[in-house]
Amino acid sequence: MSLRNAAALLIITLLLSACQTRQVLDMDDFDRAEDLKHWDISGRLGYRTAADGGNASLDWRQRQEGGRIHFSGPLGFGSAELVWDDQLATLDTGREQMSAGSPAELAWHLTGLLIPVDALYYWVRGLPWPWAAAEPGFDEAGRMATLEQLGWSLRFDRHQEVAGLALPHRVRANLNGDSFTLIIQRWTPKP
Repeated sequence: MSLRNAAALLIITLLLSACQTRQVLDMDDFDRAEDLKHWDISGRLGYRTAADGGNASLDWRQRQEGGRIHFSGPLGFGSAELVWDDQLATLDTGREQMSAGSPAELAWHLTGLLIPVDALYYWVRGLPWPWAAAEPGFDEAGRMATLEQLGWSLRFDRHQEVAGLALPHRVRANLNGDSFTLIIQRWTPKP
């Protein structure tokens, strides 16, 4: 390869790499779980009520403007998408579309459980929801291991290292015999 061709290749490579402006997060980006506010999560949700039970894969995209959870699997729908912001929540099951003032109302249509999605935004990070009384319990490493809040009894375990934080891999919740388990298989923090 001639010096001229090598120089041209180097210039093209530099120009192409300059076009890629993806922000890269390193493992020290977050000091506290409260600092993690935007993410993509892949995992599984299982639930059980007196009348029903089921499970589904989920992909949760959380951003400042709101959230989106795509469910797929045997929920009785095949797949569904729950989308919300501060004003409105919508649920699209492919067969019908519904709207409500909160994502919790629509989660009930999927599972028969009134899952407080606003609180789940905190619980998934191993934090109590700040707008209700809470009784947390901690493990020997100082991580929240149990929580009593909004009538729910929650357990957090199998913590995993994500962007410098120890976040729960599994959240188990029980309310009057109804329950759900959220298993987070992959966390992708976002700026």
